[in-house]
Amino acid sequence: MSSPAKRSNAEALSAAAVELKRRRAARTATETPPPKPGTAKKVKTVRCSVRLPEGEYRELAKLRKRLGREGVSTKKGELVRAGLMLLALLDRTDLNAAIRDVIAPEPATHQTP
Repeated sequence: MSSPAKRSNAEALSAAAVELKRRRAARTATETPPPKPGTAKKVKTVRCSVRLPEGEYRELAKLRKRLGREGVSTKKGELVRAGLMLLALLDRTDLNAAIRDVIAPEPATHQTP
């Protein structure tokens, strides 16, 4: 007769364990605090290296100086990111033209004095 009692005790323990897990799951789901306003999740950045022709590198330096005179301190990477955002706004034909100019720029015409 002890075996039916043991079985019912085991079933009761199992049911109690399931109920406890359910309650804990419900409690943790409701107790998680909402994210604080004004604290944005940090964006993961990726480090990359880009090789530029000397002339384009000088253009980056000129842009940095120009912005510095206007009171805006920037880094080269920030200028590259800003350029990327502007390229993303272009329509297909303008983007193709811009890329064509980078891949095969028009030859410079030198005037002889």
